[in-house]
Amino acid sequence: MKKLLALVSLLALFVVSFSLTTITMTSGGVGKELEVLYAQLKEFMKQNPDIVVTVIPMPDSSTERHDLYVTYLAAGESDPDVLMLDVIWPPEFAPFLEDLTKDYDYFELDKFLPGTVKSVTVDGRIVAIPWFTDAGLLYYRKDLLEKYGYDHPPQTWDELVEMAQKISKAEGIEGFVWQGARYEGLVCDFMEYVWSFGTDVLDDNGNVIINNPKAVEALQFMVDLIYKYKITPEGVTTYMEEDARRIFQSGNAVFMRNWPYAWSLANSDDSPIKGKVGVVPLPKGPGEDGRHAATLGGWNLGINIFSSKEEKEAAKKLIKFLTSANQQLYKAVNAGQNPTRKEVYNEPELKEANPFMVELFDVFINALPRPRTANYAEVSDAIQRYVHAALTRELTPEEALSKLEKELKLLLGK
Repeated sequence: MKKLLALVSLLALFVVSFSLTTITMTSGGVGKELEVLYAQLKEFMKQNPDIVVTVIPMPDSSTERHDLYVTYLAAGESDPDVLMLDVIWPPEFAPFLEDLTKDYDYFELDKFLPGTVKSVTVDGRIVAIPWFTDAGLLYYRKDLLEKYGYDHPPQTWDELVEMAQKISKAEGIEGFVWQGARYEGLVCDFMEYVWSFGTDVLDDNGNVIINNPKAVEALQFMVDLIYKYKITPEGVTTYMEEDARRIFQSGNAVFMRNWPYAWSLANSDDSPIKGKVGVVPLPKGPGEDGRHAATLGGWNLGINIFSSKEEKEAAKKLIKFLTSANQQLYKAVNAGQNPTRKEVYNEPELKEANPFMVELFDVFINALPRPRTANYAEVSDAIQRYVHAALTRELTPEEALSKLEKELKLLLGK
């Protein structure tokens, strides 16, 4: 009997020792993002056989993804355990995210780009860990610019228009594709035009200043790209990142505004434009106040506050793995998504695979944030509606920004 009890005890100890913790995480599927993540998770679970990670694929539209998170968290759902968060979301979702402040050293946050750590800090609390960073860039066909006598990519928007008109007409392709659908990506694009023309949506004190001549000029220029200069197809009002990329990568556009992930795809073995692509900062606007500007993008990993203690500990191990230097390098090389750790930019493998990440480092660390407010979702929705209405000519740029100004003042109480 004693031997039987001892055997049962040993079996119970064995089961406890090898009990599994299953956690879920969300992920987008833009480009090679999901493919790379599955490879990383396979390695993580090999190193951590007591943890099983299940991926919940999310829509490519960050707006739709945001709305799903609102549904999950408002209902107190314990899944997903690990949330992939847009760089602008931490202030809104902070009450629903595990406080990771005490884990600063565990995640080695002193080795991360300072701006990325700032983006996950809300009221002194660290609520997520930076996974990869982004900034809007201009992709161009090096071979076509050379063919038509241009020895440098466009430095200004006027130069881009002139080059795009000439080359697109001669080649029978589109001149310039970007993100014009009514979703978060349109906000990112719109902000880049606004900043490049020398103005902003809010001033340093949070006052609404969007209804001004320079902003009107910037929005009018976006409209003119479609209807006056005719270098952007009218269908751009339905384009998200992948729509623009597919057109450009198929060889059917001279220029494209997109994020860094598009580089590895444009230069993949099956790409018709492999080796023919260049990447530079977005052009600057007119006049003395015109400047090069890029919207700060990127995604962070947060932990659901409603998850169990065991799930939270497993989630921390997963996030530490995914944000390690080796895994950030793997992600940068294979998915084209920029590291948030400083030392990765010194890796020869990164410079060989994605030289622009190193060469345009200043663009990434100086990228500008969208308006940082707790009710950003409402602010973003207003910008999307009125800018899109201008692009589809339902409103003039003047009417759109006048209405946007009034709504933002109501939303922000200013």
